[in-house]
Amino acid sequence: MARPLALFAKPPLLMTESAEDFAALSAVLEQEIKPRGAVERIYVADIAAHVWEILRLRRCKAGIVNTAFKEALGDLLNNLEGTTTWTTPERQQREALIRDWFSEPRAKKEVSQLLGKYQLDEFAIEAEAIRIRSEDLERLDTMLTSAESRRDRALRRIADDRDRFAKKVREGSDRVIEGQAVVQLENRSVLRSA
Repeated sequence: MARPLALFAKPPLLMTESAEDFAALSAVLEQEIKPRGAVERIYVADIAAHVWEILRLRRCKAGIVNTAFKEALGDLLNNLEGTTTWTTPERQQREALIRDWFSEPRAKKEVSQLLGKYQLDEFAIEAEAIRIRSEDLERLDTMLTSAESRRDRALRRIADDRDRFAKKVREGSDRVIEGQAVVQLENRSVLRSA
């Protein structure tokens, strides 16, 4: 016995992602688009996968920048303050400051003061992190553009299918209104009675 065709594959989730969140997104899209028939349901499933991928890539962009903050802070402080004459204890103290900046208010304050000496703030760390990861971010932007394009094509397919159906209904109703279909029906009934 042949196995029935599965129209919808397992959701495209990473191990860190929630099946419930994906199902909620799919339900919202189903409710919003209100697919008519199996073909439109397939398009909506595709759209859900594309939207999910877009959301994932956007999270990845933030994650990539966030993971570069430690390196960015170190590079920034080293470029501003110089490191050529530092003793080993001074280097260790600077490394501890960079490490502690993520969780210690005292370290955040000290870094802010150091940056302030050069008319900079924490946004300079963010800018340096983005600069460090710019090639990765550019690749992600390309991936995002591709995912958004696939999503848009699927949305256009639904709209095009609905437009074609509406056109057929209009043409059929126009023929009925103009009497073309009525004449054909009358001719059939005359032929049957003869």
